[in-house]
Amino acid sequence: MATKKTPKGNNSSTTLHIYTRVSTIAQADKGTSLESQLQIGTKRAKLLNFTVEHWNEGGKSSHHDDIQGRPVLYELFQAIKAGEVKHLWVYDQSRLARNDQVASIFRYELKKQGVTLYIKDGQFDLSSPSDNLLHQMLDAVAQFENSVRAERSRIGKLMKVKGGFWHGGVPPFGYEISQGKLAEIKAESKWVKFIFKQALKGNSVASIKKELDSNGILARRGGLWTLGSIESLMTNTHYLGRYIYTDGVSSEQVEVKCPVIVDEVTWNSVHLARKRKSNRKDQQNATIKNFYLLRDFMVCGHCGRKMAGRIKPSKSEQMYYCPNKERVWAKDGESSTHYQRGTGCGFDRAMNIQITDKLVFDTVVKLHSSSSILKEEVKKRVYLDHGIKSVTTAEETKGFERQLRKYESLFQSLQESIGNLEANRVLKRMDDKAYKTAVARMNDEADRLKTEITNLRLKLRGEAEKKQWVYWVDHFGKEIDEKSKLTDQQRQLYLKGLIEKIEAKFNAETRNHELEIHFQHPIVDDGIKWKDPKKKTLGYKVLDGSKTTSLQVEKRDGRGK
Repeated sequence: MATKKTPKGNNSSTTLHIYTRVSTIAQADKGTSLESQLQIGTKRAKLLNFTVEHWNEGGKSSHHDDIQGRPVLYELFQAIKAGEVKHLWVYDQSRLARNDQVASIFRYELKKQGVTLYIKDGQFDLSSPSDNLLHQMLDAVAQFENSVRAERSRIGKLMKVKGGFWHGGVPPFGYEISQGKLAEIKAESKWVKFIFKQALKGNSVASIKKELDSNGILARRGGLWTLGSIESLMTNTHYLGRYIYTDGVSSEQVEVKCPVIVDEVTWNSVHLARKRKSNRKDQQNATIKNFYLLRDFMVCGHCGRKMAGRIKPSKSEQMYYCPNKERVWAKDGESSTHYQRGTGCGFDRAMNIQITDKLVFDTVVKLHSSSSILKEEVKKRVYLDHGIKSVTTAEETKGFERQLRKYESLFQSLQESIGNLEANRVLKRMDDKAYKTAVARMNDEADRLKTEITNLRLKLRGEAEKKQWVYWVDHFGKEIDEKSKLTDQQRQLYLKGLIEKIEAKFNAETRNHELEIHFQHPIVDDGIKWKDPKKKTLGYKVLDGSKTTSLQVEKRDGRGK
């Protein structure tokens, strides 16, 4: 671990700052190289009659592109810039940097601050041209040696891979490293097979995770499985008995063989099913071809269903209609007779979209222009700037809602998994040690999820309405005459800020449609009452109106005729 020991009250002119580092974590753990560096540096300090300040980086490569990749070196660099270091000791040039950029930065700052640099074989006064030249030459040699070492390591790794050996790093779940190559772990590979079999049956990733958690099966790095890690596992070709290693410099690709865990038919079937599912999602996301201003607000006043919309330019159709009949037909197995007028919920005639949209929009704008409540809100929140300017957009709110549903589902699944885990322990399907490890991790995850759920609920319940209202006032509260210039999406946002829902009914006698608009605020026929009509300087009180208003849409067929 990187450490720094700083004696109090050090004088920079009589303190030798000793920086120690080794190239790998393994060496740092042993400590011998670090101890040797410190001992030699301390010996030099005694000869100079200096005190010691030790900067220990531990195990860290010197090939990083910047100083910030080595935190202790970065802290030392800041101390040098601040003039707190006048004498610096390192074992050799490579301890500071084999990277030319880092070496140049240090060389410049050491020279600028008048720092004397000591190494095991001597010292440098960088204000001296000859010492400075020698220092640059040694930096270049260190960088060259580092490049040669890196290239040798890369070629060695590539040759190992070509021999079928593992290239390094953590092996995939289901495998271990044996004699340098991937080998199957039966205790894990059976769960790999389980994951693929469940996916082949069409079971969800969430249900697979639940089963893994219930049996105390931890992911490769020791934590609980995530939906993403399970998805990623199912794309891994290692389980087919092969994988591709790509060299980062030459881009050469090598196919490496390894033990087969999943047969090719199963893997391909799962892969194809997941691809089809992904394509279906893409298609679903691409199905919204037409824009409907009011569809999301409207419900059928006869049966309560959400209204549907249909626009077919080829047939000159543009209509809002109740989908009750077609939903019932589908529910009955699409076996009943086709739709006949008079057999539905009562919404027997579709509404023309253009006429309905214009009537509703114009009505809302007119009410807005005369509403005392809205004028007062504009005055408070826009003109006097009393509103909250940092608002949550509708899309962000939907994101919070999706996240909340996800966390609630995960929490419920986790609770069930903990119960299943207890059952497996009682039935002696797992030992106490494995049970305690798994249940401790699950309880930690459950606590985290509870915190996330609470925060999201507070965010949605406590802020959503207020922020959406302020957002609406800021964007649509002023300039009533400009509403006709809004884009379709802006018009929809404008209406969303005021309308809660629209109930649509068909009147069989008049053959017209009746709309009842429900507003979020009592703006219909609202007004003000002066405290003293003769002394208006005393102010007024805003009076609430109604939250509903009714309209009639004239008889018109679906083709707008």
